[in-house]
Amino acid sequence: MREKAADVNPKDIKAGKLRPLIDDMIETMHAYEGVGLAGPQVHLPLRIFVFEVEEKVAKRRGIPKLGAGVFFNATYEPVGRETITDWEGCLSVPFLGGEVPRFKKVRLRGLDHEGAAVEMEVDGFTARIFQHEIDHTEGHVYLDRMPDLTTLGYTIVL
Repeated sequence: MREKAADVNPKDIKAGKLRPLIDDMIETMHAYEGVGLAGPQVHLPLRIFVFEVEEKVAKRRGIPKLGAGVFFNATYEPVGRETITDWEGCLSVPFLGGEVPRFKKVRLRGLDHEGAAVEMEVDGFTARIFQHEIDHTEGHVYLDRMPDLTTLGYTIVL
């Protein structure tokens, strides 16, 4: 989790060799009601992440629904300097969460599920998800982005 992941070979993506992995990652993400999951989180040091905000999760958390997808070898850069501080948690750091500033809008570059180059701008919660997951492929967790650890707290009460 603390090392930068390796790029995925575009030939492997185009050949469909990673489809079973993508399906397994999405299934795992759903099982834990996550909205994203990166390769390093499942002990796979590759630059891959999946995402989806299912309807039930969107309603419960009060966030927008987002269709399932995958990105390989993704990077991002801020579009503007505006940030939004909001609560984040992580499947790899269970039962904890805290306030994390993230860029409001980012430009994402990477490869899609067919290995085609993608460049897109996203904002709001989608930008937060993508920044969080790309951080995992760079060897970072959300705790590294927290300027004030006094906002760190438990997400469940036993």
